[in-house]
Amino acid sequence: MSRILAVGTALPPFRFSQTDVKALAGHHFVSRMDKLKRYLTVFDHALVDQRFFCVEPEWLLSEHRISETNQIYLDWAKELACKATVLCLDRAGVKPEQVDRVLFVSTTGIATPSLDVDLIFKVGLRPDVGRTPIFGLGCAGGASGVSLAGALCRATNERILLVAVELTSLTFQPNDLTPKNVVASSLFGDGAAALLIGPAESGSGKLDIVRSTSLLHPGSTSLMGWHFGDSGFEVVVSERIPSMISELMPSAMRSLLAEDGILPSQVKSFIFHPGGRKVLEVCERGLGRSSESFFSSYETLRLHGNMSSATVLFVLEHVLAHEEQAPGSFGILGAFGPGFSAELTLLKWADTEAEQPKPAHLELSGNQLKRVAWS
Repeated sequence: MSRILAVGTALPPFRFSQTDVKALAGHHFVSRMDKLKRYLTVFDHALVDQRFFCVEPEWLLSEHRISETNQIYLDWAKELACKATVLCLDRAGVKPEQVDRVLFVSTTGIATPSLDVDLIFKVGLRPDVGRTPIFGLGCAGGASGVSLAGALCRATNERILLVAVELTSLTFQPNDLTPKNVVASSLFGDGAAALLIGPAESGSGKLDIVRSTSLLHPGSTSLMGWHFGDSGFEVVVSERIPSMISELMPSAMRSLLAEDGILPSQVKSFIFHPGGRKVLEVCERGLGRSSESFFSSYETLRLHGNMSSATVLFVLEHVLAHEEQAPGSFGILGAFGPGFSAELTLLKWADTEAEQPKPAHLELSGNQLKRVAWS
């Protein structure tokens, strides 16, 4: 059995309230987009209070070459990945040289060599540590990474570090005058998370990984992802996503729970990626649960927005701090992403556990932390 030993998170320095971002969008698009006032209401209904970005608002208003944008991605992704990893390992009481494999997930920038190389040397992991960089899974990347890390740990007894870093602010396209760009700007934020998974007999950690399932829906590749245009990443997001989740959910749940005869009603913890308000609402309906069952998902959405693959690990951190269940209780960690795919993992609250320090997001300190106001 593999076990989640610890989680660490990190945030960039620029904090935007939702009011700030709405004002920014209105200021930018007001003279260029018909019916803007109607589209701006998405900011009021997104259930997002604030987000953290790696760039200041002035940067978002102007065009940039792909090379410039990607260099910002490289610089910040490296820094945030290291901060989240150091915090994660410290909470687990594990030395860097005790990590056996790194899974590195990111879909908002391009890096060759992959960014796990920089992480390995800066944090002090062994030079012979296993490496598995993962690209292209979008919002599902964190959940898919948990699935892969759990399977690898069960097969090898290795300690596996999963790192997810997404800088979605850098994908904002100032000249994209479509509603989808406005919707994306009401949701996306930046952040990094690190998760350490090891053998259950290691003694620490609160959640065991039981099994995972991955399910693709045929003919749905156009619903979510990126279009790589001349100015960089352009978001692809369809209004059909909630209905697609409704179609996938029953089959994915049967695949996940049927082997042990577990009923959805027996699941106590829901650690779902908050892709947006509608995504969480369709999950509630599909699982027959109230919004209170997804408290940590809603809180993560409120405090950080949608950070793509990293978000579900933020939700996991919040659940570990605020929603602990009785030993033997089941939980489900899940996300939906490009493909279109469902990625679900069955978890079980451990029978024995070590006391862990309360999680706290690691942010840049001093005068580097700013709150940006727009009027």
